Amino acid sequence: MGVALSILGPAVSYLEDRLDVGAGAIGVLFALSAIGNFLGAMVGGRWIDSIGGHATLTIAVAGFVVGATLIAAGTEYAIVATGVTLVGAATGAGDAGMNTMVVWARVGRSGPALNALHLMFGVGALIAPLAVDRSLAWSDGLWLVAALVAILGAVSATLLLRHRAPDAPTAEDHVERPPLSSSTTAAVAFFFLLYVGAEIGFGGWIFTFSEDMGLDDSAPALVTATFWGSFALGRLLAIPVNRVVRPIVIVVSSCATSVAALFVMVVADGEPWSIWTCAAVYGLSAGPQYPTMIALVDARLSLTAKATSWIVAAAAVGALIVPTGIGPLIESAGSSTMPKVVLGVSVAGLLWALFVGRLINRVSEPRRTDALHRA
Repeated sequence: MGVALSILGPAVSYLEDRLDVGAGAIGVLFALSAIGNFLGAMVGGRWIDSIGGHATLTIAVAGFVVGATLIAAGTEYAIVATGVTLVGAATGAGDAGMNTMVVWARVGRSGPALNALHLMFGVGALIAPLAVDRSLAWSDGLWLVAALVAILGAVSATLLLRHRAPDAPTAEDHVERPPLSSSTTAAVAFFFLLYVGAEIGFGGWIFTFSEDMGLDDSAPALVTATFWGSFALGRLLAIPVNRVVRPIVIVVSSCATSVAALFVMVVADGEPWSIWTCAAVYGLSAGPQYPTMIALVDARLSLTAKATSWIVAAAAVGALIVPTGIGPLIESAGSSTMPKVVLGVSVAGLLWALFVGRLINRVSEPRRTDALHRA
């Protein structure tokens, strides 16, 4: 997932030249990825209950392989757009499936496991810009990246088919948590909309921003890799931290650090030191937010496949709105608009995280139950 979903950002300049389109058209590709993500999440949540978690993930793996192949093969915009949409749909279904199964396997204590799960996405996202850079240098195309996705997909499918998926928890699990109501689900989902919008907006356009600010040769790809490497490191460090620090403290402090890093990037206005430093700090602080917010919900409330699919779908909406909006802004006002937009979204995310923390505390306190409620 990490490799396939992260191809687009570092391949922006290559795709603009190959398809003869501008940044606005590339922004539409980000939108199609997000639309596919939304639809995949909604379908994936239902597939988990009907055909099983591992079957859902196997279908998603096939989607990654076919989608990456179409991106590599396409010389027409429509073919690349189809591949991007398919990768997005596979991401939505896979994301909903993996998060749900980890929560089911670690009921009420999923924090470290969720961060380990999302760490692997960060590793894949770190590999992607380096793989794109080498593929373009060695083959003048994206075929080597597509081959890498195919190899990883074959390994993943083999491992999935050899193991049994975890079952949904039952009343016998004696989970003393209230059900996750529709209003609380919506509030939590809106945080993910803001968070993923900022993450994908930054990760998708940092390559272009670095190029336009004067970094040349492989430096933009390395900045992108620095962001995703720090992103993965943040999730790695969060695994032991989740055992001793409350999830809400991790989420809020991470959001605040993200805001600080982006503020410095905006003020520095394209200085090379700020691009490298702020990409690293923002990646480090953004990494733990997604899995730790899910862990916060799971620790206090019953999280179902349906609720998880809505959360992943909301994240897809964020990935649609922010990166797609940044593309036309870059064309009209320059690349310096990217960190400003991401900063504004991140400030909103910090304020909303504080609200969600208080909301979860309030709705989880009034009553306890000895059965897991299903939505």
